[in-house]
Amino acid sequence: MSAAAVSGAAKTAATTTAQSTKKNTVYLFRHIQTSQVLVSLKSSVEKQSLKQITDVTRRPAHVRPDHWHPLVAIQGFSRPQDALSFHNSLRDHQLNLHATKIANPEHIAQPRRLRAPQEMNQVDSTLVKMVELLNNQPNKGKGMQILWEREGVRKSVLEKEGAELSLEGFEHGELVVKRGRDIVNA
Repeated sequence: MSAAAVSGAAKTAATTTAQSTKKNTVYLFRHIQTSQVLVSLKSSVEKQSLKQITDVTRRPAHVRPDHWHPLVAIQGFSRPQDALSFHNSLRDHQLNLHATKIANPEHIAQPRRLRAPQEMNQVDSTLVKMVELLNNQPNKGKGMQILWEREGVRKSVLEKEGAELSLEGFEHGELVVKRGRDIVNA
């Protein structure tokens, strides 16, 4: 076998390994103005992801990549099916979040100008739910890595009042982002 064939096979194997790792990664993006959160299996936000925002009046008409910044990337799911089920559970939480808020009579009694920011602020509740789901994973964090937008986000989630949250057994790192939105290391 020639040297070119060997190096070509090595590149193919490295690409396949990198792609399988990306398939086992779940990304969370936050809107920089409204604090809405989208969950994705891809490293960028696509128009179909906007369907996760159930309130049509709050849903942006199109994706502006400069408005959606990566919040968290979770890597190391043992199988793509595990990543997909985690993604679906988190997405279902997002879909039910709005319905829960509008079902609360105290919330509806508030003026719309006060309700709107509360309905759009999804970062805290989504991150708390993410931690709960991660703690229920079968491998308990072995081989899993959570890349955070910044260390302050992780600390604020773990210090939530009344929440029994811990991320023991998980590796933590910083999410390296280029141009404010392009993920480099996940």
